[in-house]
Amino acid sequence: MDEMMKVISKYPNGTYLRVEWDNGQLVLEGKIDTIYESDNGFEEEDDGYKEFYACAFRVENILINLKDKECYIGGLIEISMENEPTLIALDDGNIIWRK
Repeated sequence: MDEMMKVISKYPNGTYLRVEWDNGQLVLEGKIDTIYESDNGFEEEDDGYKEFYACAFRVENILINLKDKECYIGGLIEISMENEPTLIALDDGNIIWRK
C-alpha cells in the first residue's frame, strides 16, 4: 500500500474529505466510499502491470472544475496512484496528505 492510501485507510468509510487535483484545478468534497485493490488494466504477465490500492470517493460538492473533468454529485471518483490528487484535507481543514 502506498503512503497516500495508508493515510486514507486510517479513516472509516463515510469520512468527509476535500480533495484537490492539478494544484486546485479540480476541487471536490465528498466521502470515502470504500477502499479496494485494483490494477492498471494490463495483463499480469505484461512488464507494465501494477497492482495498487484505491479509494472510491463519493462526490457531494464540486467546488472547482477548471479542466471540465467528468464528475457529478453522487458519482464516484477513484483516488489512487493512477489518479493522484495534490492535496487531501478533512472537513475541519486539516491536511492529511499533500503530494
